[in-house]
Amino acid sequence: MSSKILIVEDDVVFCKLLTRFLSKNNFEVMDAQNGKDALELMDLNNFGQAILDYRLPDMNGVEILKKLKFKNPETKVLLITRFGDEEVAAEAKSAGADAFIAKPIDPDDLLKIIKSM
Repeated sequence: MSSKILIVEDDVVFCKLLTRFLSKNNFEVMDAQNGKDALELMDLNNFGQAILDYRLPDMNGVEILKKLKFKNPETKVLLITRFGDEEVAAEAKSAGADAFIAKPIDPDDLLKIIKSM
């Protein structure tokens, strides 16, 4: 399985912070701020893990999750939701999400989840 991580987050500053944080922790990271760019990255790369925000400008994280799992069922997916988004978590779990984390995100918690997937 690939060691690459895909991050899909529409908040550019937060996305770049996550990318830098994970890169400093020895992960190979690629990021996108919308579904269209994420799908293009998925066509060109195999990702071992993905961190997907649920709310994106052009599609939601579950739609990306389904396409990612179709392409590579082995990819581990962490879905980012707002605190209290239980319905989203249930939808993502039924689509194949491996883990969830609610915003705001503690970087150390994120790292533990990624390492455990």
